[in-house]
Amino acid sequence: MNFTAEEKKRRHRAFQDILKECRLEALLLIGETAVGRGLFGDFRYYTNNRTIFYRQVAVVFAQSKPVLFAGDAIQTEAAAKRSFIQDCRRIRGNLAADVLGLLRERGLSKGRIGVNMEMLPAAWFLYFRKELPEIEWVESHEDIMRLRFDHSPEEMDVYRKGASLGDGGFEAALEMIRPGVSEYEVVAQIEQYARQHGGDEHFTLIASGKFRLGHGNSLPLVYAPSERIIESGDCVTLEITPRYRGYWTQLVRSIQVGMSNHELERLHRICRDALNKSLEELKPGKRIQDMVMAMDRYVVGRGYLLKPPLGHLCGVDLVEARVSMDNEMVLTPGTAVILHPTVFTPDEKASFFAGETYLVGTDGCERLNRAGDELPTV
Repeated sequence: MNFTAEEKKRRHRAFQDILKECRLEALLLIGETAVGRGLFGDFRYYTNNRTIFYRQVAVVFAQSKPVLFAGDAIQTEAAAKRSFIQDCRRIRGNLAADVLGLLRERGLSKGRIGVNMEMLPAAWFLYFRKELPEIEWVESHEDIMRLRFDHSPEEMDVYRKGASLGDGGFEAALEMIRPGVSEYEVVAQIEQYARQHGGDEHFTLIASGKFRLGHGNSLPLVYAPSERIIESGDCVTLEITPRYRGYWTQLVRSIQVGMSNHELERLHRICRDALNKSLEELKPGKRIQDMVMAMDRYVVGRGYLLKPPLGHLCGVDLVEARVSMDNEMVLTPGTAVILHPTVFTPDEKASFFAGETYLVGTDGCERLNRAGDELPTV
């Protein structure tokens, strides 16, 4: 992900602090290919390596250098060239057995090893417990997440570039969307832009259809693209989510096709105004809960309802924490937040959402996406 040697050292020092503070002999990090919650990112955050198939594992030791098990010869060679870890080894067929062999190689037969227990396969846990009965397996994920929320200037620059890919994808969608075009074609244009400008992954959701309040035919929820052909009178909603150098950002926008829809425009205005209210609370020392309360007061005061999804913190995982009423996490400089409040009609039969990605600054927030917040008609 083209980070500097100093960024590599910063992360290694932070992991060594966890090992010392938690009295651990090692940390076991498991990498997966999935787009998901904060569970998946511990491995990539430390190793700076992308898992492209099956699993990969890194073991970080308190008293010796880390090791990465990266898969076949191609993945191992790539990890050796691109990751933060020098000792990259090929999986010999049984990854759990390879990890066990490494622990024995380093003389680790007792003590405490940190691991994300939700990521650790049950079969591996039973195998390790049988072979190394004096090892205590300790949950370590929350300690690592605290590091991941504290973004460095290098990471913040990556977020800014990633957000520009979302903006470019939205412009590409505006040029593509018209009657007769399929959802697949729209998404292809969005993802083509990101790939051409350095995106290493993309997660695009789309919804298209008519929006009519009171007719049981409100806009469907965004999902994976389909062969559906866009028609005049449709609204197209997009979750444009590029990953750049391992870090996710997101832009949520809607586009009207052929004609304006006044009912939809009303929901859009309330949604955007609610988001702007939340920005007054998006600053160091405030809680995520404070942002939600600000949005809720505004939306309810206009006679509508605010319901999830409202947004999420993002990083090497797309959803590292939820923006929700019960999240009391205190914001600090460098925290990356995707905000997309969802406004429901009083009967809850129709909804609308929109938003983008922000970075918490020293005394406020920085909007990363430059796309306009209007509801365009093409």
